[in-house]
Amino acid sequence: MSIIGIDLGTTNSAVAATDAMGITTTIAARDGSRTLPSAVYFEPSDEVSIGARAKSMAVMEPERVAMLFKRGMGEKTFLTDGSAFAVDGKVWRPEELSSLVLKKLKQIAEENLSEPVTGAIVTVPAYFGELERSATRDAAEMAGLPLLRIINEPTAAAIAHGFGGGSRSENVLVFDLGGGTFDVTIMRVESDGEMTVLATGGNHKLGGTDFDSAIIGIMAERAQTELGVDILAEDWMFSDARDKAEEIKKELSTTDSVSRPLQTGQRPYMFTMTRAEFENAVADTVEDVSDTIETTLDDSGLSASDLGTVLMVGGSSRIPVFASMLKELFGKEPTFTKNLDEDVARGAAILATKTSGSADPRSELAELAIPTDVASHGLGMTVLKDGEAENEINGLIVSAGTPVPAHGSETFHSVADGQTEVRLRINEGDDEDLAYCRPLGEGSASFGRPVNAGYPIRIDVAYTEEQIVYVQAYDGETGTLIGEVTIKREGSLSGTEKDSALAAISEKGVR
Repeated sequence: MSIIGIDLGTTNSAVAATDAMGITTTIAARDGSRTLPSAVYFEPSDEVSIGARAKSMAVMEPERVAMLFKRGMGEKTFLTDGSAFAVDGKVWRPEELSSLVLKKLKQIAEENLSEPVTGAIVTVPAYFGELERSATRDAAEMAGLPLLRIINEPTAAAIAHGFGGGSRSENVLVFDLGGGTFDVTIMRVESDGEMTVLATGGNHKLGGTDFDSAIIGIMAERAQTELGVDILAEDWMFSDARDKAEEIKKELSTTDSVSRPLQTGQRPYMFTMTRAEFENAVADTVEDVSDTIETTLDDSGLSASDLGTVLMVGGSSRIPVFASMLKELFGKEPTFTKNLDEDVARGAAILATKTSGSADPRSELAELAIPTDVASHGLGMTVLKDGEAENEINGLIVSAGTPVPAHGSETFHSVADGQTEVRLRINEGDDEDLAYCRPLGEGSASFGRPVNAGYPIRIDVAYTEEQIVYVQAYDGETGTLIGEVTIKREGSLSGTEKDSALAAISEKGVR
C-alpha cells in the first residue's frame, strides 16, 4: 500500500511519500529531478511527454505544448485570448491537462515505491474557489488517482515545516508565492500540534510567471527601440525570451545585474537588467500583495504584533523584495521553509499517511492533529431585496472564514401568489452586490402546488472540508425536501465529456 502527497503546481509539481514512522521523502524521477515542470507536449507519435522535455519543446512546437493550465482550472480554457487549446483536432481542457501531470506523478511514485498508489492528497491554492477545487477532483479521477482529499498549499507547507512539534503556541502567517499563484494564510498553532486557519487571501492568477512577463515586456521594448525587431512576433523568439526572462528573474535574487543574449532573427541582442530595474517593474504587484496581506490580517482579527512566525514558501518567495516587504510589515525577518520547492508535497504526504490510518501508533505522526481549515469564499443565493424584481442581491448563507466542513441555512420567501417553483442561483462571495460575486450554478425547486406570496423556502448549503458545495431546498412549512440543487459548473466537464476524456487519457502513454 502506497500513500502519497502531490503538489500540483502551476509551473512545477512534486510528489512525496511518508512512511509509517513519519519519515518523508520527495520522490525523484528517473533523471534524479525532484520537481516536474507542469508542461505537456503531445508527441506526433500519440504519446505525451510531461516535464522538462515538454517545456523545451515549447520553442520548436509551441502549438503542441500546454503550460500554465492550472490557471484555467474550473474554466473551459486556460488561454488568455479565450480560445480552446487543441492538438490534432482534440480540445484539451485544463483539468484534462492536469490529469496528465497527475498521471505522470503517480507513475513516478509507483516506479520508485514498487507498488500501486492506493491513496493521495493533492494540494490547491488556499484561495481556489469551488469551481477550481471541483476541477482538481475531476483531474485526479481522470488520472486514476485514488484521492483521499484536497488540502490547501499553505497548510501543507506549515505541516512540513514542523509547526506543532514545539512546546509553545503561536500565530503564524504563511506567505506562499509560487510560479502562478499567491496565497497568504494566517493560522493558530497550539503547543499540542493543533492547527486552525483563521483567515486566508490571495490571487490564484498571480505568481512568478507574471514577473517573467514584466521582464519580457522590457525586453521587447528595448529590442524594438534599439534594433527595430519585434521579439514577440514569432513563437520561437518569444519562447527564447520567456526562458531567458525566467533565468534572469532567478539570478537577480542573488546578484545585482544579469545579462542574456536574445534571439532576434538577426544578430543576438545582449539584454541586461539590474535588480533595481526588476523591482521597479514589479512595484505595483508588490503593493497589491502587501494590500492583500494587510486585508487578510484584518480578517483574522489579529494585529502584526500578534504574529510569532512569518513563513515563506514557494519558489517565487526567493525574490528579495518580498522578504523585505514582509520585514517592513511585521518588524521581523521571515523564515523560509526547509525546501521551498518540495515542502508543499511533503506536507501533503505527511497528512496523507496520517489520515489514511497508516501511521505507526508509536510514531510522532500518530499524534499529529488534523488541521482545521476555513472557507476561502462566502456562499449565498440570489434573492430579491424587499421583494423587488429589479433589485437582486446575494443573500449570504456561509461567510468566508467559517471553519470547514460547514453548514448554513437561511429561509427565503416566494414573491407571488400562485407560485409553484423557485429558481435557485448560488453565488461565491460575501458581498451583497452581485457584481462582486461569482455565479456557481443554477437549479430549481418545486413546491408541488401553488403557494401564496411570502411562503417560506429553506435553503441548506453544505461546504465540505474540501470546499465543495452541495445545496438542498426544503418546504419551509412542512420540512419536505423539494429540491437537490446540482451545481452547474459551466467550466467543468459534463458526465459525457468526462467519459470521453477518461477514454482519451487512458489511451495516452505518458513519459
